[in-house]
Amino acid sequence: MHFSEHVEVNSFLQKLDSTYRMPILQVRKILLNAHPEIYESIARNNLIFSIKTEELFVVKVVKNSVRLIFLNGAFLEDKDHILMSFGLKSRCLELYEANAEVFNILPKYIEQSVKILNKASAL
Repeated sequence: MHFSEHVEVNSFLQKLDSTYRMPILQVRKILLNAHPEIYESIARNNLIFSIKTEELFVVKVVKNSVRLIFLNGAFLEDKDHILMSFGLKSRCLELYEANAEVFNILPKYIEQSVKILNKASAL
């Protein structure tokens, strides 16, 4: 397991059932490698990925489901049709059932999400 510099993140990851842990570790690696300013934390018993003070992504574990929530997902182009609605501004991706193809295209969604944040910050 790739350990975090944050004790609470390590604790969160270690407490997970192994079937949930694997997709979370996969997406965590993709997120942390996608942009140098992305950092992780735990809030509301979820794994949160942020840039500066803006939360961008949430990994939420619920019974029989692991979801990556794009908090600005309503603004993302979803040409691959992989996102599901999740609230007014958010969209999510089901990681528990995701295949390698989904994990391979995920970086472009992350990059798009960061660009949207940067545009909003520039205003």
